[in-house]
Amino acid sequence: MNLSDEQKQTVARRLEEGDSIADIQKLINEDFGIAMTYMEARFLLDDLNLDLKPEEKPAESEDSNMAANATTDLVDDSPELVGDGAVSVEVDRIKRPGAALSGSVTFSDGVTATWTVDPYGRLALDPSKEGYQPSEDDLQTFQVELQKQLQGPGM
Repeated sequence: MNLSDEQKQTVARRLEEGDSIADIQKLINEDFGIAMTYMEARFLLDDLNLDLKPEEKPAESEDSNMAANATTDLVDDSPELVGDGAVSVEVDRIKRPGAALSGSVTFSDGVTATWTVDPYGRLALDPSKEGYQPSEDDLQTFQVELQKQLQGPGM
């Protein structure tokens, strides 16, 4: 896609002013009369060695800082440690019948459960204690640990 030098300068100026790729695409489509998809606009900016202006982060309130610190305190970078207990996740080497993936989990209170992901991507838990409901923190940690396991080597 060839733009004139003047058009390139306009695009560069608009980027400097904080326009997004969608804004640049609209400019090229409407003002320059050149039909261009979002992806083509992104590639054009790349070809012209133009970068988007980094978004300024809004000032965080004290409440959001405390919430972020609380989350950081709960989740340690060491594997599977959360709060007072640990949540450990294992992936079965041989998946259960009818499951796309399966495995087991031990929640921070020591209760174990088997888990499966069906071919449609739905996650199911089958706890060893009837009627058991893990805490929200344990469920979130389980999901994060499961995602880490599935993104790791060998998956």
